[in-house]
Amino acid sequence: MAGDPNHHSADRRSVGQVTLLVNPHARHGAAGDVAEAAIARFAACGIATEIIVGADAQDAAEQAGKAAGGDTDGIVVVGGDGTIRLAVEAAFGTDKPLGIVPAGSGNDVARNLGIPCDDVTAAVDIIVTGHTRCIDLGRVTFPDGRTALFVTVAATGFDASVTARAIDMRRPKGQARYTLAALRELAGLPSYHYDVRADDVEIDDDLVFAAIGNTTSYGGGMHITPRASMTDGLLDLTLAHHPDRFARATVARVFPKVFGGTHVDHPMVRTMRGAEIELYSDPPALVSIDGDIVGELPAVFEVVPGSTNVFAPS
Repeated sequence: MAGDPNHHSADRRSVGQVTLLVNPHARHGAAGDVAEAAIARFAACGIATEIIVGADAQDAAEQAGKAAGGDTDGIVVVGGDGTIRLAVEAAFGTDKPLGIVPAGSGNDVARNLGIPCDDVTAAVDIIVTGHTRCIDLGRVTFPDGRTALFVTVAATGFDASVTARAIDMRRPKGQARYTLAALRELAGLPSYHYDVRADDVEIDDDLVFAAIGNTTSYGGGMHITPRASMTDGLLDLTLAHHPDRFARATVARVFPKVFGGTHVDHPMVRTMRGAEIELYSDPPALVSIDGDIVGELPAVFEVVPGSTNVFAPS
């Protein structure tokens, strides 16, 4: 049941062997070095490791799924939020917890769980202790029946277009990349007419974007849904009204505020919350989840409460 605290209990597990899912392309190839350091730390702690490096994302996910059905004590992702999403999909429905050694460009899942992003030893030691937490996931469903799970944020409209542009940019890194992508997208700022339903509340409006958050942030610290929680059995929704006048100037002034989460205080922004959110837009807006473009609206977004165990600090 959504919001039931019993879905979010903590636990401590015995860890003797783990399976590492490594994205060698994460952090522009630096994830390989992070993986080597993690393996060394696991070995020093007496924990055996098996390594998965897929030929592509699909192959890696299939291997992780097989591992989750085996004797491993956990699937450990060495990569970023996109790789974490693959692991979550692969292990969904099993009782195998997910471990995270951050090696991506954003690492918002790790940030929201309190896992250090720049200390491999500390990240591994969290897994070694065996302390786990049960968290919610989000699920998006498209009219053709396709579904996908997400851990952080599902972005639509301008927000997703910025993500799509940022994915294709190698530089600059971190928040600066998303800021530059946003500035470039502003040149052709579209308006989408949205029909929105959050549980029993319905609205329609001309919007710049609509973002659905299971976590507070995505994109390396963009706090698009700053009040979201991974353990409340709900999804947070942030809507940005399309200004009637000076639209580009207004969005250019408000959008950078997402890095501090203060955009929600602006009159053009509205926040809502619900266990199930349905979005329709004209024209159809792009949809991204955990930083990956997965389709277009319309779509239904729902929380999957207490559905995944993760190694995390107490």
